[in-house]
Amino acid sequence: MDTALLSYTIQKGDGYARRMLVHILRLDASLFEFSLFSASWESGKSRTMREWTEEKKLCVAINACMYHPDGLTSTGYMRAGTKFSNKRIVKKYGAFFVSGPRQEGLPEAAVLDRTADDWKTLLPLYENVVQNFRLMGRQGEQLWPENGPRHAVAAVAEDADGHIMFMICAEPVSVHDFVDALNAYPELNLRTAMYVEGGSDAALMLNSENDRRLINGLSPAGYMLSSRGDDIPLPNIIGVKRR
Repeated sequence: MDTALLSYTIQKGDGYARRMLVHILRLDASLFEFSLFSASWESGKSRTMREWTEEKKLCVAINACMYHPDGLTSTGYMRAGTKFSNKRIVKKYGAFFVSGPRQEGLPEAAVLDRTADDWKTLLPLYENVVQNFRLMGRQGEQLWPENGPRHAVAAVAEDADGHIMFMICAEPVSVHDFVDALNAYPELNLRTAMYVEGGSDAALMLNSENDRRLINGLSPAGYMLSSRGDDIPLPNIIGVKRR
């Protein structure tokens, strides 16, 4: 498990300039097990990120996906075994996180690019599948509008060596700027990346022996007040345990 803190300066033509920080956690999928947890199959009860981590005895957790106004259902396809939060494949969502291969020879976990990977064949071969927006093109191409809304960003990515990377920028930024920040560090060697959540709901929890911390997203209002959403109930997460 490796951690990194990337620093990137956002610069605009109107003279706007501000530094942004991206926390990154890199995980070797041969050493860690990735699972999906959802209030949809937990009696409808959402938990805070701390509660999910403690109850399920996780060493790492991040948002799995965005969710509908019912506060429960994933906005994209989400399945763990035969349990579903949402059975619908969303056309505009271009990425999938998968884990728990059902046959030998497949990666233990991966982030699939809908435009490049044979996802229709691969999805049934995994126990866990969750869908969301593709963060960038296969060569790092920018897919997001330059002047999009600013909010915290949480993402899940895979590098060219098959490591799974959990990422979060807690301060309000546009997704366009978040992608630019990742592209500014080619040593990340990213293969694919998926947006999972934004705003004050975005959260990354680290629960190791030497480092226990929760990084929460800040809304623009919360950013001004320096107030973090530590107690926000989250319905769907990706949880990690050591093998």
